[in-house]
Amino acid sequence: MKKIIYILIFIVGFSCAKNKKPNYAQTKEIQLVSPNFTVDSIFFKNNATIHFSSVLANTTLKYTEDNSSITQQSKTLKSPLRIEKSSTIAVKAFHTDYKESETVKLQVKKIKHNISSAAIRIFPEPSSTYSANGATSLTDLKSGYPQFKKNNAWLGFNAKEISFNIILDKPLLLSKITLHTLTAQGDWIFAPEHISIKNNNTIIGELVNKEASKQSFSGANVNFTEVPITPKTYNALTIVVKSLNGIPNWHSGANNIPWFFIDEIIVE
Repeated sequence: MKKIIYILIFIVGFSCAKNKKPNYAQTKEIQLVSPNFTVDSIFFKNNATIHFSSVLANTTLKYTEDNSSITQQSKTLKSPLRIEKSSTIAVKAFHTDYKESETVKLQVKKIKHNISSAAIRIFPEPSSTYSANGATSLTDLKSGYPQFKKNNAWLGFNAKEISFNIILDKPLLLSKITLHTLTAQGDWIFAPEHISIKNNNTIIGELVNKEASKQSFSGANVNFTEVPITPKTYNALTIVVKSLNGIPNWHSGANNIPWFFIDEIIVE
């Protein structure tokens, strides 16, 4: 009788051991966590250094610098990236046992003109909750991050129209104005619908954003919004930002005035 019991235990144990074998088909459906990154400066004069990392050992990081899709044949990231020109870096994690990660994108900007000495007047003033260091925050080359509630770099406005009057400390030959902004629709922060650049009350460049009211499912995003202007030497500019008249109907905050967040103005 004992022999029969021992045989049954052996059979059951062997069966359980077989069932505990890794199921690689199921493992392959588990997606890798996207790579983490740190950068010494989003805005830079000479160069920027970006460190990427993954939480899982034996993960390979692949990247591109030309907005092309990342594949197994893309360049392999083996050390920190040293960037010397304005670039959009895309990185994805690969592992033999898991599904590739989502792509992480980071845009860095080389600064041609430092306008930290410019005089800037803002109307209306930003919200007291999101006022950073006032107008000087717009030219200090310090970037805000998507976690805006934990970051003191953003100027936040809950208004339909915001004007930035800029007097440069010296005339500059310019052809483009770039605004570094934040969108986080879940927090009522939307991209502007219209941006115009003026000199002596004459419009020298404008941008109409037809996608401003479109629903996004990508969470908070930091954006470089570029507005080409008439190439010329300027010593004064006015930037007028117009928000949507109201948050779209698909949103829980429908019809309320959306927020506009900005942390830097770049001229080039």
